[in-house]
Amino acid sequence: QPKRLNLPILSPLHTNKFYSNAILGDYGNNPLLTHPYVISMSKDSPHGVSISLTEEWSYGPQIDSTRVKYFINRIVKNIQMSALEFLSQQFEVNNVDEPGFACTIKMFQLNSSASITLPLVRGMAYVTFEFVSATPRISTIHYILSVNGRTSGHITGKRFEIVLNNNQTWLLYSLGSEITLEFSGNQLLGTEPVTNVLRLAKKQTESSANAVLDAQVGVYPIACQLQAHVTESQGSYMFKWRLKGNLSRTLLHFTFPHHRQIISLVDGQITNVQAMSASKGLMIGYLGNIWTLTESSLSTMHFLAPRSPAIQYRDLIVAQLKKDLEVRVDLTVSDYYFTGKEFHKYALLCLLAEYYREIAEFNRCMRTLKDGFEVLITRKNANALRYDTTWFGLVSSAGLGQNQELNDFGNSYYNDHHYHWGYFIQAGAIIAHLDPNYVPKIRDWVEGLIRDASNPSPLDTSFPQFRYFDWFSGHSWSQGLFESADGKDQESTSEEINFHYGIALWGLATKSSNIEGLGRLMLGTAKRSTQTYFLMNNDNTAMPKEFIANKVTGIFFENKAEYTTWFGTNPEYIHGIQMIPCTPITEEIRLAKFVEEEWMTILSKIVHNAVPEWKSLLYMNYAIINRHEAFAQLTNVPLDNGVSRTWAL
Repeated sequence: QPKRLNLPILSPLHTNKFYSNAILGDYGNNPLLTHPYVISMSKDSPHGVSISLTEEWSYGPQIDSTRVKYFINRIVKNIQMSALEFLSQQFEVNNVDEPGFACTIKMFQLNSSASITLPLVRGMAYVTFEFVSATPRISTIHYILSVNGRTSGHITGKRFEIVLNNNQTWLLYSLGSEITLEFSGNQLLGTEPVTNVLRLAKKQTESSANAVLDAQVGVYPIACQLQAHVTESQGSYMFKWRLKGNLSRTLLHFTFPHHRQIISLVDGQITNVQAMSASKGLMIGYLGNIWTLTESSLSTMHFLAPRSPAIQYRDLIVAQLKKDLEVRVDLTVSDYYFTGKEFHKYALLCLLAEYYREIAEFNRCMRTLKDGFEVLITRKNANALRYDTTWFGLVSSAGLGQNQELNDFGNSYYNDHHYHWGYFIQAGAIIAHLDPNYVPKIRDWVEGLIRDASNPSPLDTSFPQFRYFDWFSGHSWSQGLFESADGKDQESTSEEINFHYGIALWGLATKSSNIEGLGRLMLGTAKRSTQTYFLMNNDNTAMPKEFIANKVTGIFFENKAEYTTWFGTNPEYIHGIQMIPCTPITEEIRLAKFVEEEWMTILSKIVHNAVPEWKSLLYMNYAIINRHEAFAQLTNVPLDNGVSRTWAL
């Protein structure tokens, strides 16, 4: 059950957004990463909120002379905001926006009219506090050296420069009338309760950047609304920020590196206000109340790659196809991950049987695949999907018992749905492509998976809007209802890509241009962020230079990245989980330049001693740059359980 949640109306709840920590656990005091600020609710005195923006990272340990195993953003209580009236930790989340960009937290004291409300928004350039009848209390774990040049007494004004002994200066603004603060030990205390809006920002090194902060402080964001348009191979998505304060001013808001590659400079302008994010490189302030981001070359990939296999391999592939289809397939639904891989693997064999005009094998393959779907849509499997009326979603029933949260990889607690569902959606799309008459039978089930993980409509009252996809970050987060000291995380970018590709193929097969456009736009957005943050070319400028030589991030958290996986530290696992499954879309994500660098620096040195079945993934990836050597290896290497030899070849 969510905790500390008091929304004005009952509506679908997000499970995989940045603010989950606030509504999970006993205290809700694990960090909330808005980027660049890290917000933590304080369960100890002073009861309120702490703000971290260290722009410092810890690294370790060295793998070799070129790279480290992890980097982690340092979180400290640079500055804390509370009220003298707060005697204990009391807060609630009382508003959220539909796409999961924002939440509003209200801090209060029982039997008191005093409250402070914080609108927390991804990319916010200031931290905003709406005070009601509360007396400001400002503190820090550092030492306050001066305020507006003063070291003691009372200071009255609407702008305060708070100089700390860690080489940071913080700017405090009052948007209403002047306030008076007094030094009290290493704290600044208000002299009376105020009803006012106060805003904090870390001071910039450039005076012209501070002038921008001063000029734009009067308007602040509280939420965001999404809008998108797709026409053929071009797609645009818009962030329409909901604002409060002085609406004659233009919103100053931070961009990530991938935003700046495609953001419109007609609707707004880049400034010289800068800050380092926790894990995605340099953020730069942008002036604009509406952001328009345009992907000008969306993928047009269909079910099969645009080039046929080399003619000399045809007979070998067809012989292998017949052999693979003679093997008895087991589509028993034991879980949703490995079973999904089996459905997908078998559906690809049906696709190839049709392509090579092997009619008898094709008909037998389709019957088997449809029988498998029949079990799913009639809920005859032991872990049949259930609709969760608490968080508004479809979950495996395998983890609903006591202490079973991690069954099915945590699917019942909203871990990894986009990974799991992607395999089934793509298998369903292949059936729809090969036999359109079967679509009415499976449409509701397949589109239920799409709605659960990536419902595009705020008017759909059964599911939240884009549960997994974080449009601000440009990719999904796989972690569900689990507290985390480093925020949400994602491991397998390739399985996220597979999900978006599956949606596009389902839309293509069912002649739904809206669904196809949705899949292709998310695919284009995730491709950009994957190539900016997760798959690191040697010339990558977003990620820490100490980490880039790993080539892939491993597990990417909001606050750190670690070159590992959840299931082991072998290099073939760390790299292979970013390749699985290999499909026609793989080469659009894993470009030849990157594949060459990754192969030469790491994979060529470990492939011969890799765990045998992982070699199939490494060589399928290698085919992007050396198809003939890869083909020779794939004729006999052991296979990943989600890959048939026919498909690999």
